[in-house]
Amino acid sequence: MLVPDPEGKLPEETLDAFGLKQSFQRKGFSTQELVALSGAHTLGSKGFGNSVVFDNAYYKVLLEKPWQSSAGMTAMVGLPSDRALIEDDECLRWISKYAEDQELFFEDFKNAYIKLVDSGAKMEKGLIVPTFDIITL
Repeated sequence: MLVPDPEGKLPEETLDAFGLKQSFQRKGFSTQELVALSGAHTLGSKGFGNSVVFDNAYYKVLLEKPWQSSAGMTAMVGLPSDRALIEDDECLRWISKYAEDQELFFEDFKNAYIKLVDSGAKMEKGLIVPTFDIITL
């Protein structure tokens, strides 16, 4: 059985924005890079637009805060960490920029993702597993 984060390298999904920023900063990532990398959550089944299209829908949905409309939406839209980002002023500035400018998001995501991979993250069975060891391809 594949465990998505066997070494506990990923931040807890229940962290608030301050905790997320600290976790990413310890690994050498800025708040801007944290927000850009979080945009990967646009893929999948957590309610951020088309689950198989990589776009800036994640940021647009975050700005709408649909989880506030009813209790049932909380479980359907994002992780607690996604919802925490929108409550932080610095994160909100980047969320707003990426919601307005998909090309900026693509460029910043690309750069942050390359940095993540260069830091030692690797793919295992389709999942990014940050190991921060030497990358073997």
